[in-house]
Amino acid sequence: MTVSTNHEMTNHWKSRTGFLFAAVGGAVGLGNIWRFPFEAGQNGGAAFVIIYVAFVIIIGFPLLSAETMLGRYGKQGAITNFGHVAKMEGKTQNWKYIGWFIASSSFILCSYYSVIAGTTAAYSYEAMMGSFSAITPDGAVELYASYSENPLKLTLWHAMFMGACAIVMSRQLNDGIEKLTSIAMPIFFLLLISLIIMAAVIGDFAAGAAFLFEPDFSKVSVGMVISALGQAFFSIGVALGIMLTFGAYLPEDTSIIKSAFIICIADTLVAVLAGLSIFPIVFGFGMEPNVGSALVFNTMTVAFGQLEYGAVLAAGFFALLAIAGFTTLLALMEQMVSYLNKFYDIKRSKAALMVTGSVFAVGMLSVFSTNVLSSVTISGMNLIDSFDWWINKVGLPLGGLFTAIFVGWIIKKSNAIAAFGPNEKQVEIVYFLIRYFCPVAILIVFVSQFWDTIRLYLSSIF
Repeated sequence: MTVSTNHEMTNHWKSRTGFLFAAVGGAVGLGNIWRFPFEAGQNGGAAFVIIYVAFVIIIGFPLLSAETMLGRYGKQGAITNFGHVAKMEGKTQNWKYIGWFIASSSFILCSYYSVIAGTTAAYSYEAMMGSFSAITPDGAVELYASYSENPLKLTLWHAMFMGACAIVMSRQLNDGIEKLTSIAMPIFFLLLISLIIMAAVIGDFAAGAAFLFEPDFSKVSVGMVISALGQAFFSIGVALGIMLTFGAYLPEDTSIIKSAFIICIADTLVAVLAGLSIFPIVFGFGMEPNVGSALVFNTMTVAFGQLEYGAVLAAGFFALLAIAGFTTLLALMEQMVSYLNKFYDIKRSKAALMVTGSVFAVGMLSVFSTNVLSSVTISGMNLIDSFDWWINKVGLPLGGLFTAIFVGWIIKKSNAIAAFGPNEKQVEIVYFLIRYFCPVAILIVFVSQFWDTIRLYLSSIF
């Protein structure tokens, strides 16, 4: 069977370091700094952290390796890679729909992710303007409402984020994403370390560390396990097409398994360090860690407002969030831009405008979800919460499941092993996890979250 190579990627990362910065930038996002602390706070702290780390190691790491291998093997972006590789393997072209499913999940995520990331950038600006000074809990709620209930403000910051993404993505891979992330990620880590040091000085570091590292396994539940799996997927960017696309740019001499391991370690480290920058302040000021997403926008705002140099700390903290969101958005949208560029011969600058413009337009549903369209709900959730529920409970687990099945059962084992590279010492272990463990584990957790609904449906039939 003749397989066309006309649409294969011809660009490559300039260096392994550049690739790792871009990949870590794609994996490290709001999921690590905004979502991880409030998920850990709501699910009992250390027990959740341990289960989350376990999922990263035994599911996230092999799936990240599988996605990267699949990208390099097919040499196409996430949207078309499944269909292209299936043709190479002599399998049905129906596998192409998995690529579109993953791309659609990424698109939906980008649409509301940009709104949240824009709000973090707005809060960095508010901090510099002195808005947090001596702010009360009620004042913090009012400040957040001044954004969530104001579509004009949300639209402005959402548009600024999409505009910045369009500028970077209009450039070729090496001059755009690779160069930007090579600058942004070192700044990101410096900011994070600085915030941890300040949290240790002004907060209760012992209490924060105990909350993260001293587990109470009596708090473990099915719901906690499901949340930990969703957080692991969301945090490292599995099943979102990032590594499928980045892998297509990866030179043959770069170790996939080592790179995936480094990315997972960096991503998990950032999540834990983010907790160490937040929980010491939370406990030091007598606040509650289990307040959900308000932990970042309300609780931390009040804490910063009580400090002598709180404005500087707050500006740095929310700038950290904004950088994380920005690099992840670039990674998510690269698959869409590269698709238009390769398959329709559209210039990258025009493709970038088309993608960011579309994401901006759909993102307006999330902008309006807390104001103009607040009365519109799906299963009791507003639009932005329902999008987030769909991505974490359905999109990511199913995308990961299909990827594991495709790599483990559709691609011939000899081809898959060869595609990982000749010098991968742990490839057999990783392949075993991809082929057997990942599908079963994901399926069990996925079904368990809907088990009550399934049981009621079955009982109504029988």
